[in-house]
Amino acid sequence: MADKKDGHIADLNHKSSPPPLVDYSGVPTLVVVLVAVLVVTIALLVRQSDRKNPRLPGPLALPLLGTRWLFWSRYRMNKLHEAYEDMFRRYGPIFAEIAPGGAKVVSIAERSALEAVLRNSNKKPYRPPTEIVQVYRKSRPDRYATTGLVNEQGDNWVHLRRHLTSEITSPHTMKGFLPQLNCICDDFIHLLNSCRRPDGAVYGFEQLTNRMGLESVCGLMLGTRLGFLERWMSGRAAALAAAVKAHFRAQRDSYYGAPLWKFAPTNLYKTFVKSEETIHMIISELMEEAMSRTNGAAQDDGMREIFLNILSNPELDARDKKAAVIDFITAGIETLANSLVFLLYLLSGRPDWQEKIRSELPVSKRLELEDLSAATSIRDATKEAFRLLPTAPFLARLLDKPMTVDGHKLTAGTFVLAHTGAACRREENFRRAREFLPERWAGGFELNLNLIQTFS
Repeated sequence: MADKKDGHIADLNHKSSPPPLVDYSGVPTLVVVLVAVLVVTIALLVRQSDRKNPRLPGPLALPLLGTRWLFWSRYRMNKLHEAYEDMFRRYGPIFAEIAPGGAKVVSIAERSALEAVLRNSNKKPYRPPTEIVQVYRKSRPDRYATTGLVNEQGDNWVHLRRHLTSEITSPHTMKGFLPQLNCICDDFIHLLNSCRRPDGAVYGFEQLTNRMGLESVCGLMLGTRLGFLERWMSGRAAALAAAVKAHFRAQRDSYYGAPLWKFAPTNLYKTFVKSEETIHMIISELMEEAMSRTNGAAQDDGMREIFLNILSNPELDARDKKAAVIDFITAGIETLANSLVFLLYLLSGRPDWQEKIRSELPVSKRLELEDLSAATSIRDATKEAFRLLPTAPFLARLLDKPMTVDGHKLTAGTFVLAHTGAACRREENFRRAREFLPERWAGGFELNLNLIQTFS
């Protein structure tokens, strides 16, 4: 009886309650309609624009998303080289992508166009900055006076390059570092042997080459051995290696993924910040330790540590000096490791060239610079590895003047990706282009001299 009474009271309360002042039930439908209208409007505007200015061939650009949707569906972001190979097959040697903001990105793999882009640039080439690095470093003026050598443009870039790279590119520096590099290579071979399984295989080879990159690049920049090639790597070394990998991945994903990090601190942006700060902290510690040393392999006037030469340069801001050392070490670790993996992988299929290289190198003494200069087979094999599996498959540029490519007019300021890697694998540029043939550089094939200058 009580239940009936309570139910009757509830019915009365429900009937007596006033209707809501605003009915929100139709809001989701209204939002969908507005978005649909916006998409159709943008599509019509883009179509009208394309009729006036014929668009370059390329994948379908969706309103607001551009062509980035391809990397969320058809392609994988950890296989970018395969993605661009497929797009060149679909659209030809020049095509355009559209960034989510509407900017055009033109990819080129045609030889004469690449020569025009790469060889005719002025002394201050303009390259698109890595936006996530630029945003973060501008938010930390306490650490960074500029966005760094990789991201600066024009006169700032020339100034940084003049005062930062002279030591690294000096033949004297390379000659002075060679004895230390001999020891590093011996330790790397010892590490490989200690990790070899009974069946002869070395698992996790890529991680071991990353440690080789850490040891050699830090040795070059800081003038001391840091123990990255010991059987059991220290926690600090492991943390630096992991941070560098996360740093590269975050930069890649910030460009090819959804640009939500520009509007809110997403997990991607937090990951990038964490990796950048980890790298900054660890390398700063290594620099402090190197500066406090009293003895080392690079203490004479002829071969001081590179970072000490940079730090003593009065033309640079103190923050730029430290950031430069960090950037050089960070960039060098992965690039050296990847280049070594690609070279050894390709040589594994050419026993004849393995024997040729061994025959040109001395076995009873440490390698000298003269030995390497005389070993032409190493130079030919390395050049062919860079041609077939380049560590950097394309170079980014902003055109400093208008140019016409394959009948298409590109205005000054156009974002261009010069795909030297894809061009080097085209049969019209190299005979048997997809084969690893170091002999092509030793005179075994006819070569176009312009191609050698462009792609070597």
